[in-house]
Amino acid sequence: MLNEYKFKSIFKNELSYFINFKRSSGLKYENEIFRLKYIDNIFFKMKIKSKKITKEIFNELTKRNNMQGENYVRQYGVTKDFCKFLISNGYNDIYYKDKKFNIVNNYKPVIFNNYEISMLFKTLDEYTNSFIGKKYYKLYYTYSILFRLLYACGLRVSEVIKIKIEDINFNENTINIINSKRNVSRLVVFSNSMKICLEEYINTYKVEDGLLFKNMENNKIQKGSLREFYKFILEKSNLNINAHIHDLRHCFANNSLNQMLEKGYDENVVIVYLYKYMGHKFITETEYYLHFTDYNKKKLIENNDTFSKSLYEGVDLDNE
Repeated sequence: MLNEYKFKSIFKNELSYFINFKRSSGLKYENEIFRLKYIDNIFFKMKIKSKKITKEIFNELTKRNNMQGENYVRQYGVTKDFCKFLISNGYNDIYYKDKKFNIVNNYKPVIFNNYEISMLFKTLDEYTNSFIGKKYYKLYYTYSILFRLLYACGLRVSEVIKIKIEDINFNENTINIINSKRNVSRLVVFSNSMKICLEEYINTYKVEDGLLFKNMENNKIQKGSLREFYKFILEKSNLNINAHIHDLRHCFANNSLNQMLEKGYDENVVIVYLYKYMGHKFITETEYYLHFTDYNKKKLIENNDTFSKSLYEGVDLDNE
């Protein structure tokens, strides 16, 4: 369906063709839609009447407008790619500029300990319950179940908002994640406690088919709304407000690693398991999720004390 994304500028058809072109080459091209809508909105506001992109128009399209770091780099890249697409399809008077960026991502994921996780969900539930009988109760209740899936199953936000009822197998406690990042599909498992939460939610709101989670307009929940609400709950919980919602996936990976190591599993076996379970294409991606936490430090000190105890026998440390 042409222009199903509701573009409104003179380039509305070309923007839709551009999406189809990207997807025909094997890309999912979903996260870029809002960037194209941003471009479309500028075309519309500038009242562009001819299918030309001058230097002045390109500069307007690529203004920072409070965009920082990687976010701006991605926006610039999508804009440039659209211009190159137009040129390759015979459009004249299309200007773009190649620009190199040197972006260093220094963000370190925030790994919450068990107490902090408990505080997070306690605050979330208390806030949700304060809306019982009110307009936004269903939305916040939805968020409370959704956040639990993110943490307990190690899902990506983009995955959890697309879960459909038919993807869930309650007999086997599994969720089928279909064509996720890099087109990887996989099964994830959930606990009996999570099963009870899901069943209560589904029964309460009589969700029979389609998307499991929907917003107030009965549409797919937007990632931006989740991020904003997550920050709000972090602040109410007196937790690190610099944490990203994606960090819950990091928490899952580290908790899973620690639990399996405590049960005696070999570390290399655990990493391979997590690599498959989390839907990574390369094991280095999984290693990025495993952090040297306070728990790891404590275990290292304990192991080191046991291993090296004999080294210090006979040494009077008080009389150095």
